[in-house]
This record gives sequence, structure tokens and C-alpha cells, in this order.
Amino acid sequence: MTTAALLALFAGVLAWPVPRLLAAARWPHGCPRAAIVLWQAIGLAGGVSALLAAIAFTVSPLSTHTPTAITDHLGNVAAGSPLTGLRWVNLVGLAAATILACRLFGVLCASTAATLRERHRHRHLVDLAGRRHRGHGTRESTDHTHLHPPAMADDPGGDTNPGGGGNDATACCLCEHRDRAGILLRILDHPIAVAYCVPGVRHARVVVSRGLLNTLDAAELDAVLAHEAAHIAGRHDLVIQPFVAWERTFPFLRPAREATAAVSLLVEMLADDAAARETSRRSLARALARLGVARAPVPAGALSITGHQAAVLPALGAEDPLTATAARAAGRLAATPGSGVRAGAGAGATTAAAAPGHRLGTTNPVISRIARLLNPPGVRWWLPTGAYLAAAAVLAAPPIIILIG
Repeated sequence: MTTAALLALFAGVLAWPVPRLLAAARWPHGCPRAAIVLWQAIGLAGGVSALLAAIAFTVSPLSTHTPTAITDHLGNVAAGSPLTGLRWVNLVGLAAATILACRLFGVLCASTAATLRERHRHRHLVDLAGRRHRGHGTRESTDHTHLHPPAMADDPGGDTNPGGGGNDATACCLCEHRDRAGILLRILDHPIAVAYCVPGVRHARVVVSRGLLNTLDAAELDAVLAHEAAHIAGRHDLVIQPFVAWERTFPFLRPAREATAAVSLLVEMLADDAAARETSRRSLARALARLGVARAPVPAGALSITGHQAAVLPALGAEDPLTATAARAAGRLAATPGSGVRAGAGAGATTAAAAPGHRLGTTNPVISRIARLLNPPGVRWWLPTGAYLAAAAVLAAPPIIILIG
């Protein structure tokens, strides 16, 4: 009984105060990979502890030592008498364990299957509605001059113009990322600037709109494409999916929503880091400043340059001290002379934190990312090490409680 109580207490701590504290912390922004590992350990250990607490309560009448009681119960099950030695109140624990396990795995499987179906459907739609970037014979748009030379073209028929590209294709961001990362790129004929990826094992797509091509310059487009390629290469969708399932399993728990938003933001920071190493932090920050205000909707299961859908909500927790500085910097970046973007975009970025849907005193995720790109946080060596050690300790706690119980 003591073992069951300890496991239930540990599961409760991992389900409420720990996620709330970790979601409000700012140190994960300095080492997002280690913080994601810690988040994953917390989620896994919390679910396992809850299940083990119900199991320990169920078999407690069989022995005072929980491992022995579990072994005896398995022997009874193998002998065809699973209820031997159990009281009716213990059967309640068995029913609770069964319901909890079915709920956890059922929602995870159902949400994963729904996401896979939606991605398959959307890949089919963008293949039908989008155009492939293949040739360099004509311009994408009369307004889109920042990628010239060479001029860009979409060839729906799949034939490359033999006289339009030549060796100049190496200077095209779209061609470079398509060839280097093996990306299947689709261009939608839509005026709103949007960029996102539809993940997959062999059928990933990166989707950009004509509005995006007309909005960003070559360096910014290069950074955006590198960001989306990092999402695909890192399979960041698999990182977010368990937390989305956790939120759907317990929609009434605020920490579940905070955990999804926090992990989504950390995943975006991982992709930001990969894109910054490959291109330029300032270019990516400038692209975020231009695109982060519009927050164009993306399909379910896709990862957008401005963040996962759950991350559109304000990140809950303490106010980031860099938010105001980053907002002003975002305005300056978006209103850079000669950028081809009206100055009003900068004003919109500056007031993004106070826009509808954002509460004053909270941190806009896009502004947090811009602040991080412009002023990378210093990371002490012990922070990621401590996060990894904490993750290992959290994962080891449930079996240790069982063994000593």
C-alpha cells in the first residue's frame, strides 16, 4: 500500500507542479534539446508511475513486497485464477489501471492515426494545387525580383527550360534546398506569406506561398527553408505528438496544455538553431519579424515557421525580460530600408505581444525566438548536463520505488 501511495504521489507531482514550473522557466531556451529530453522523461515517468500505482494497489494483499506480489499475481493469472487473494477494493484498482492504460494508449493511437490521415490528405492536396519549382525560364512573379538572377519558374509539366537556368541555378535558394535536403517543394499560388512542412518518412513536403516569395529576400528565404528542412530531418513532429495526445487525454489539466506549448516552442528553437548554423541568425530573425504577425493558419499535423498550432497561444509563465527589446528590434528588422516590406509590418511586430489573443505580461513565442536569435543566451556547461541527469533520475524513480517497496 505504501508503494502505491508513493507512486501515486510521484505521478501527481509530475502531472502538476513540475510541468508548471518547467513551463515557466527560461533556462530551457538556452539548451532546448536537453530540456525536451527532460520533458519527455517527465511525461513518460508520470504515465508509468500512475499505472504502476494502480497495479501496486491491486496486488498489495498478496505480499508486503511489491515485486513479490506482482510475481505471485502473474502466477495466478497463468494458473487461470487471476482473482485469487484479491479483495473487491483491489479490483477497483485493477479496473482503474485498465481504464487509464486504455485511455492513454487509445488517445495516443487515435490522435496519431488522425494526424497521419490528415497529413496524407494534405500532401495529396498540395501536390494537386501546388507547383513544383523546376526551371528558370520565367519569373515566379513580376514583383519577386530579389532572387534574380536567376529568375525562378514553376513548370507544372515537369520540363525544365533548357535555356533559362544554366549554371545560375546554384544561386537559387529553392533549387539549393530542394537538391541538398532532398525536399519535395510545393509553391501555392496564394498572396498570404506562409511556409510550413508536412512531415513524413518518405513523403515530406515543404510548402511555401507565392506571397512568401514576394515578401522575403534571398537570405531570409534561405533561412526559412533551412528551418523547415530541420523540422523534417529531426522528425520534430514525433517529439510533439505524445504531448498533443497527453493534452487530449486530459484536456481539463492546465499543465498538459502548458507542456504542449512549451515543447512546441523548444522544437521551434531547435529548428532555429539548425537554420542559424546553416544561414544567418539575423536573416532568420528578420523573416520571423515579417511572418510572425500574420500567423497564417497551417493544416493539422504541419509545422510552420511561426510555430506549431499549439504554440500560437501565449507561452504561460514569467515575462521574458528580452521581450520589449526584441519587439523593438523586430520592428526595425521588418522595416529595414530597401527590404520591399512596408514599414507598417514593423509596427505590427512591435505590438504583437498586445495583439488580440495575447495577454499583456505574457511572452509571445515568436518574439521570444527573435530575442533568442538576436541575443543568444549564454549556457553554463552544467545546465544541459543537469537536465540530462534529472531526466535519468525521473525515469529511474518508478522502478526504484517498486523495488524498494
